[in-house]
Amino acid sequence: MTELTKYDLAFCVRRLPRDVREMMKREGPRLFVAGGFVRSVVANETINDVDLFTPNRDDAERLAKELAGPEHKPYGTGNAYTVFTRRVTCQFIHRWTFEHPEDAMESFDFTIAKAALWWSNGSGGSDPLCMPGWRSACAESFYADLAARRLVYTSPIRNEDAGGSLLRVLKFYQRGYRIPLDSMGAVIARLCQGVEWARLERSRYKDGEAGLAKILTGLLREVDPQVDPDAIGHVDSIPEPTDGLPWCEHGRAIGTCPSCEPASPARSQDVATDAQPYDLDGAA
Repeated sequence: MTELTKYDLAFCVRRLPRDVREMMKREGPRLFVAGGFVRSVVANETINDVDLFTPNRDDAERLAKELAGPEHKPYGTGNAYTVFTRRVTCQFIHRWTFEHPEDAMESFDFTIAKAALWWSNGSGGSDPLCMPGWRSACAESFYADLAARRLVYTSPIRNEDAGGSLLRVLKFYQRGYRIPLDSMGAVIARLCQGVEWARLERSRYKDGEAGLAKILTGLLREVDPQVDPDAIGHVDSIPEPTDGLPWCEHGRAIGTCPSCEPASPARSQDVATDAQPYDLDGAA
């Protein structure tokens, strides 16, 4: 790991909403920004949102409510509590929680996302990353891969939707990024890890591509609440009959349909939830 340049760190801090900066100073390294926001600022790209990480789900919910204010409610999904009431959308991630920024960066799927910043209260001794003030960390190859607009996949060990990284590849390709073949192969391999091969073998399409294509389509789930909060875009282009096939009555691969899955455990009534709630915390 290395650090952001002092210029990029200062620029990132200035681009944060003022109330987010004040909250980060109060909370210290228990609340940190990581991922796409840092990449977007350094690369001078449009900022979509700010991802904020905490040590536990309760902190994420508490801070999201505080930032939203008494007149608004954060939007809750299986991944985050989202606050839309600021000039930049803020997402308090609760599906993945971390005690330290370095742990969060290790869980990110591409090197261009491996960057974080936080406010240090100086309680970490002589460690440079714990000295008082704004601190940062990033992957050794963060700047090189970002400058080359290169997607290097890290094969992270984490709880995630199997198709999430492939969807991000498509998103980044639309922005002019490219991906090495070995990274693309690893992304496809991660997608295939979500396939229940035994169930596919029992289907009528076990010897063809159609059944596998149906399953893979079901694994390509959009989880960004700004893009598709209720997964309404996650449907097939051509509806298929369901009798005897390995997908549900909604035309979705069995085991991936939020309409068929049991609702997630009840969340606080003070937090707005999905129109179609589903529990992603235990998903493969």
